[in-house]
Amino acid sequence: MRFATVAMTLAAWLIAQSAQAHAHLEKSTPAEGSTLSAPPAAVEMTFSEAARLTALWIQRDQEQRRAIKDLPANAGTVLRVALPVLTSGAYVLAWRAVGADGHVTSGVLHFAVSPRVG
Repeated sequence: MRFATVAMTLAAWLIAQSAQAHAHLEKSTPAEGSTLSAPPAAVEMTFSEAARLTALWIQRDQEQRRAIKDLPANAGTVLRVALPVLTSGAYVLAWRAVGADGHVTSGVLHFAVSPRVG
């Protein structure tokens, strides 16, 4: 009986630790799915824990994706990266980051630039 209690406690602790182990993107500017009237000069990403970006790419419509090279050198919960000059279109921003715990996480952001006329 005592072994089962210890084993269940250990299993619960491991599950709780793994649920908190990765740096998740909590919000971004531009936001996922947003349509902007002016092209953004930068992307700002807020993570659930300190993370370091290891790769960032941007792709407009069906064009070839381009790597963004000037990434922040240090980890942080809020990371800001300058973007190249963007024109009208639909964009996908793909990223990869390493959390403070060493776990790698990745994701994509979708946004559009559609300047208002008039």
